[in-house]
This record gives sequence, structure tokens and C-alpha cells, in this order.
Amino acid sequence: GLTGGGVPRDLECDRPTAVINMRRLKKIIPIGPAGHQVLCFAGAGILDLQERLKEHGRDSHSVLGSIFLNPSVAAGVSFGSGGTQIRKGPVFTERALFCRVTDVGEVELVDTLGLKD
Repeated sequence: GLTGGGVPRDLECDRPTAVINMRRLKKIIPIGPAGHQVLCFAGAGILDLQERLKEHGRDSHSVLGSIFLNPSVAAGVSFGSGGTQIRKGPVFTERALFCRVTDVGEVELVDTLGLKD
């Protein structure tokens, strides 16, 4: 980001790091009855999400001062919500698809989406 909040610094990290650009993972798919929920890929922009939600008469949780920069949904979730957003309650992820590294160093896929083909 502009402030470097999401970018590890070699001198400050106590473990190996990797920076992954997810901006091409930008799908936003309305799901559920009347599109009341959306499946957002990590690179989807918050401004793009807001525009898609307007089509369903809804508003984005995170309407930020920097929204014109179209920060990613993943950044919004990872940095949390605060300031004036606290009135709406904390941002949360009900379901997710992600990878994690186990205690023995293996990568495992975690799928809590519950979506079918």
C-alpha cells in the first residue's frame, strides 16, 4: 500500500516472506437470495464492490476515504475496520477459501465456502 502497511521489510521480518499480487483475482459474484451476499476474490477492489452492491440496493461496509484508490477487499479484511466504520460493526469473513502452513511446514487448503459446482 501507500503506507507500506502490507509490505514486509527484510530487516523487520523474523521469517521468510513472499509478496503476492492478487489484483487479477477480482471477481465479485452475488450469491444467496436476491444477491444479499457476495463472493469476493481477494483482488476485488472495494470501490468495485461498492458499485456491484448498488445494483442490488446494498452498500459496502467499508466506504473509506481512500476508496478512490480502489484498495483490495483482502486489504480491507486484513487491516480490519475502525474509525467511523465501527458504527456498522467490524468487517468479517463468514466463509473463506485460503491456504495455511501447518506446524510441520506443509501447505493445506482450507475451504469453508460450502459452494457446490
